[in-house]
Amino acid sequence: MLKNLDAMDAELKELAIALYEIDAFKFGDFVTKVGLKTPIYFDLRVLISYPKIMVRLAKILWTFAEECSDITQICGVPYTALPLATLISADSNVPMLIKRKETKAYGTKKIIEGNFKQGDHCVIIEDVVTSGSSILETAFILRKEGLKVTDTFVVIDREQNGKKI
Repeated sequence: MLKNLDAMDAELKELAIALYEIDAFKFGDFVTKVGLKTPIYFDLRVLISYPKIMVRLAKILWTFAEECSDITQICGVPYTALPLATLISADSNVPMLIKRKETKAYGTKKIIEGNFKQGDHCVIIEDVVTSGSSILETAFILRKEGLKVTDTFVVIDREQNGKKI
């Protein structure tokens, strides 16, 4: 069970303000990855320029993720969630996997990088969910490689009917 929900609520509010202050929330006329028009765009790519905020966010995500039992792998959805997944992996000492956007045409020709065993329990980290297609694609590939995927931890859910895994 999450400890001290009031403190967590305060931390989440502070983090939302910090994200606003670093211009992670943009206002105007935008089109999402799935083609929806929106007056608000969430650009968490800016996090890489603000390591203290990125570390705070990664710690909060891990606070929720560690509630899952038997996590043996972490995988960030490319590309924006990769730095968050890396920080979570380093801080928690849970190994990380990288799902490539495309299979390499040379070398090992892997789509999943990192060491894992069949049946390992992998959680997915994602920055923003609109439709859920990036998460579903990542989960599909991880499962195809023999990993057990049951949970995804997301920074921002646009609540626009993203699919459940």
